[in-house]
Amino acid sequence: MRPISTIKTMEKPKVHILIEELLTDAVEHLISANSGQFVSALMIHIDMESGDASVYDDNENLLEKKTIFDWDERTEKGPRLSRQAVHFSRVVLAAFKTRKTFDNPIFMRPFKAIIVDDDFNEIENVLTLEGGDVQPEGRLMKNLEQELQNFSKKIFADLE
Repeated sequence: MRPISTIKTMEKPKVHILIEELLTDAVEHLISANSGQFVSALMIHIDMESGDASVYDDNENLLEKKTIFDWDERTEKGPRLSRQAVHFSRVVLAAFKTRKTFDNPIFMRPFKAIIVDDDFNEIENVLTLEGGDVQPEGRLMKNLEQELQNFSKKIFADLE
């Protein structure tokens, strides 16, 4: 599988890189799991006190977790840092959207990525994708079509 990478720049802030890795790992985990599960939301939880940043699916299953030590070491833990996390999450997710990462059939529409609190209540929406439900495509659709054709041949074999 081709790694999902975001914007290539000369110097990204360390926190941006860590949030990018966190979201990339979570999305790649969902895509590679191939569990037949559909996802309509990614929930990003940021604990400024501990420095933990976690990504959950819409069933509150933990997908990925990282500790961002820069947050833990700072004495200033207020709105500036949470704004930074929201901003970098938006930048990374917008890059995924541009690369059509969320066109994968596991991501249902409407799809959203949100920042949540400890109780999974939405604090801020960082990405929303509208549109109809994602239709099966590629190998899965071809296999289903082949199975349907084979089934039809068996059923209607007596009629031929």
